[in-house]
Order: sequence, then structure tokens, then C-alpha cells
Amino acid sequence: MSTSVSPNKLTEKEESGAGIRVIARSAKILRTLNDEPKGMSLGQIAVKVGLPRSTVQRIVGALKSEGFIIDGPSESKIRIGPAFFSIAAASLSDFRDPIRPFLEELSEDLGETVDLSILSGDRVVFLDQCSTREKRLLAVSEIGASFPAYSCAPGKSLLSELTDDQLTRLLPQTLPHLTEETIPDLAKFIKEMEIIRQTGVAYDREEHTDGICAVSTVIRSLPRGTAALSIPMPAQRFYGEEKAYVAPLLRCRDKISHSLGFLYR
Repeated sequence: MSTSVSPNKLTEKEESGAGIRVIARSAKILRTLNDEPKGMSLGQIAVKVGLPRSTVQRIVGALKSEGFIIDGPSESKIRIGPAFFSIAAASLSDFRDPIRPFLEELSEDLGETVDLSILSGDRVVFLDQCSTREKRLLAVSEIGASFPAYSCAPGKSLLSELTDDQLTRLLPQTLPHLTEETIPDLAKFIKEMEIIRQTGVAYDREEHTDGICAVSTVIRSLPRGTAALSIPMPAQRFYGEEKAYVAPLLRCRDKISHSLGFLYR
């Protein structure tokens, strides 16, 4: 007895092959967008990945529904979304886990939240966080969340590792305002980068969120590159006391670096 397949119905092997192609195309689109933090249009994506615009539109629609892609920052632009960053953060547990005891120790000593972050394009992704119940008001961010790097202390720390030319290519000349304290233009921001390179410490003075400040430094000894250690807190505990957080922060950085075989000079 012979069997036949309806011309309108794919065989199991054909369905598998089609699924693999969709996954491969989706991955190519995500990689392309990850290399373009300012976002791309559907047409630009189609040219870059070598696919018809209609195909790209279908895949982008599916990725949007899952949060892997979002609209913005400018009209007709598409960029990487929070779900992508969340999965990326979870995949980095190989160096996050050995660092966590140091975060816990610093958080307990200071009675403040301590964050571990990395740079992805022009955004900071939060990999880990330790907080304490010692104080009623705390600054807390969701693991896997991402912020515009220019607007927060860990982002500034990480961006200071780039050259001025790299910053110019990565960031717009006019930086979008998130608060009244956000640094407004790239030239002024690059001047602050030079100070951070000299001191090894970055500050956020309510530049991302009203009422929240932070101090940060980079950890250069991680197996996958640089990460940032930061201490966010309510503004009322920051102003006038910000320098007091620097020494404990740098000691924690040095302990982590020493444990990973790297010594700061």
C-alpha cells in the first residue's frame, strides 16, 4: 500500500527544515540589530541580512511579540528588546556566580544595593544585584533590565573604556533627556569620560531617574571582558556623601580582580 502527501501539507522533514531556516534568519536579524544600537529600519535590516523585506517583516513581528525586538528610539527604527537582554544576562552566570559573594559582602557592609552590569551596544544590562533590608528606601533594578548607558553610573564606567572615536560612532550628538540632569550633548559627555578614565569612578547624579544616584567602577578581569560594579541609592543618601562610597567600591573591585587573577596598577 502506498501513501501520498497532500500538496498543501508539508512533510515532517520539510517542516523541520522550514523551522530551522526561520530560527537561523531570526538569529541573523538579532545579531544585526545587536551591532546597531541606534536601531535600523525594516529596509535596512533586509539589505543587511540579504532577505526580502516581507520576510524580515514577518520575522520581526514574531520577535516583537516575544519582546526580543522593540520599536525606537526614532521613528521607523527597530532595536533589540528586553527579552534578548534578559536571556543574555542569564547566560553569563559562569562569571556572575563567583562574583556574587563579593557583591553580598559590599551590600551588607554599606547597607545599600550593589549591581553587576555589562555593556551591550549603547545600553547597560544588569546581570546581578544584591540588596539589603537594613534601609527602608533602596534603589532596585530588575535583573536583565537595560538602561541607556550614557545615563547611568555603570554605563558611564563601561563607556569610558571606549575611545572617543568609538563613542562618537556609538552615541548620537544630542543625548535624549531622561531627566533634567541628563548630560545633553556628546561633546560634554566625552569630557566626563576623560575624568572617569583618570579616576576610575563614575557618578550618576539623577541622570537616569529622578531621586536616584549611583557610583560605579569597572572590573576588567572577567573572562568575557569588562563589567561594572555599582552602588545605586536614593539621592538623599548620596549628596554630600558620595565620596564615602568610593573606597569600599574600589576595595571590592580589587578583591574581585585579585580572585580572578588580575591586579590593578
